[in-house]
This record gives sequence, C-alpha cells and structure tokens, in this order.
Amino acid sequence: MNVSYGVDKIEDIPTEEIQEIKGVEEVEQVEEEKAEESKPAPKKNLIDEINEMKANGDVNSDEFREKMTKLESVLGVDSINPFGTNELDIFEVKLKGMTTSDLQDLAYKVGINPYMHDASLKNNLIREFKAYNRNNMRNIMPEAQNAIKLDPNNPQHAKTIKILGEI
Repeated sequence: MNVSYGVDKIEDIPTEEIQEIKGVEEVEQVEEEKAEESKPAPKKNLIDEINEMKANGDVNSDEFREKMTKLESVLGVDSINPFGTNELDIFEVKLKGMTTSDLQDLAYKVGINPYMHDASLKNNLIREFKAYNRNNMRNIMPEAQNAIKLDPNNPQHAKTIKILGEI
C-alpha cells in the first residue's frame, strides 16, 4: 500500500517513515543519494569557464566577452595593449561606443592619422588592431604550473631562497 504524505521529494521525508514504507536497504541507498547531492560541485575558476565556453563553441556571447574582459583586466592586457584588448570582437564593441574624439585619441595613440571620417577611422583602427595582434600569442591563458618546492636545509636551495627574499 502506497502512502502519500503530500511531499514531492523523497529527501523531505524523514528516515523513519522511509524505513516503514521501504526496506532498510533502500533507505541506505536514499541516504547515499542525499549525501552525494549535498556535496557541492567544485567551483570552476575563470580560466576553466572560458576554456569550457570555447570547447562548446560559445564564443560569440556577451557572457564570453565579459569573462574575457575580466581575464584580460586581471592579466593587465588593458594596460599593456594600446587597444585595451587582444580580442577583436571585444575591440569592435568598444569602437561602437566611442565618440569621435575617443576614436581620434586612440588613432593618435596607435600611430595612425586621426583626422578622418568616423567610418574610415574605425576601419583603419580595426586594420591596425589586426596587424598589431597578428604576431601576438593571442588567447594564451595561464595554466597551472608544478611548483618547485625548495628545501631550506639544502645549501643550494637556501641560497635561492635568500636571493628570492632580497628581490
């Protein structure tokens, strides 16, 4: 005989009542399932999320652009690269939001003639962006490296630790 307690999920039913309805073995299975579900999934870092989006082919979304912008900000690309990014689609979005004076300032900064019509200036900036980033190692993200552990008891390692401490 099946008894309904008005509960949709088995997780909400107390263990004693489950034992009455089902056998003890089934209760152990349910408790194992509860334990597995309660374990939080390991949180992915930004690089893992970007790699997953690239693997899924989801590189034309606003979420991908936002994550790449955040990564480039963390890596300092926005301060090193005169265009502020290594991603063409992010740069094109920036161009759409720029005023004429912003476009001229950027053109002057990268070394092209700033005194053109907006459309010509945007095209020249895109062309210059592609030329600038052609030889760059684009979309390189840091990978986890095996850390070298230094033993302070080893004389060679002690010297290295001392040198690193002075830097």
